[in-house]
Amino acid sequence: MLDKQTGGPYAIEVRGLTKRFGQRVAIEDLSMYVRYGQIQGLAGANGGGKSTSLRVLSGLLAPDSGSAHVLGHALPSQGTRVRQLVGYLPQRNWLYSALSVRENLLFRAAVFDLKSPSRAAELQIDAFGLNAYASNAVATLSGGYTRLVELAAVLIHQPRVLLLDEPTTGLDPAARQVIWRRLASLAAQGTAIVLSTHDLAEAQYCSHLILLSEGRIKVQGAPHEIPNQLDAAAILVAGHQSAMVMESLPPWLVMAAYPHGNSLRLVIARKCVADIENRLGCLGCLTERTNLTLEDAALAVAHRGGGLG
Repeated sequence: MLDKQTGGPYAIEVRGLTKRFGQRVAIEDLSMYVRYGQIQGLAGANGGGKSTSLRVLSGLLAPDSGSAHVLGHALPSQGTRVRQLVGYLPQRNWLYSALSVRENLLFRAAVFDLKSPSRAAELQIDAFGLNAYASNAVATLSGGYTRLVELAAVLIHQPRVLLLDEPTTGLDPAARQVIWRRLASLAAQGTAIVLSTHDLAEAQYCSHLILLSEGRIKVQGAPHEIPNQLDAAAILVAGHQSAMVMESLPPWLVMAAYPHGNSLRLVIARKCVADIENRLGCLGCLTERTNLTLEDAALAVAHRGGGLG
C-alpha cells in the first residue's frame, strides 16, 4: 500500500494482526499504517497489547494471523532482516552492566558491523550528553541515564524505523525532554517511530495515537481528536458531600473518578450525565460539565470498552 501523502510505500503496514498466548488474546485484528517521519503512539492500560505489538513488529514474535511489513519486509518470514534494520527498545534493561557506556556502544556498533564503531559511539555519546559518563560502568548509572544509554545504543546504526517500549520510563523531566527532542529531530529527518506510553501528557507529542484495550483498537487519530470520538463526558463535582460521591453512585455508571484540585472529576457515559447530575444534586453537590481530556478518554477506553459508541 502507498502513502497517499508521499506517493511512496509506508514504513510499516499492519493488517488484521492477531496474537494469542494460550487462551489469552494479546492483540486482535490490529491494523495500522505508519508513514516515514510519523510518530505513532500506542497507549492504554497494562495488558492492552502495546508491548506485544512492538515485539511482533520487531520480528521477535510471530503473529498467529494477519500480515505485517516493515520497511518492505514481510513478517515473520523476513524477521531476521527486519531485526537488522529497525531499532527496538524493550522496557527492561538489556545493556551489559559491567561494561562502560562507551564499551556498550562500541559492542552494539560491532554487532551491526559498522565501518567506524568508534565514531558511531562518540556521535551517540555527544547526542545524548553522556560525555561525563562515557567511561563509567552502566551498573553505576541511575535508571534515567541507563535509559539514555539504551536509546543511544538503539540508534547506533541509524535505523529508519524505531520501535520504542516506554522510552521515557524512569526519567526526570529534563531527561525526557532530551529524548523527545531527539525523537522529534529523527522524525523530521524521515524516521518512522512507533512507541508505547502510559503518559498521556507525552502522548500529545505523537502525530497519531491508538488507544488499545484488551488487545483491540478502541479509538485512534490525532491526540487532540480522540476525546471527541468517544461517547463519554466529564463533570467536576464540588461541595461538602463530594467525598461521598463514589459510595452513592452505582459503579457501572462511572468509568473513572479522580481528584481534580478541590473537586472530584468523573468520567461517565454521555447518556448518563443528566441522571448523575440529578443524583449528585440531591446530595447537595455542585456539578460542572467540562471538556473531555485525552487522559479521560484513555480511562474510558480502559473501562472494559466503556464510553464507546
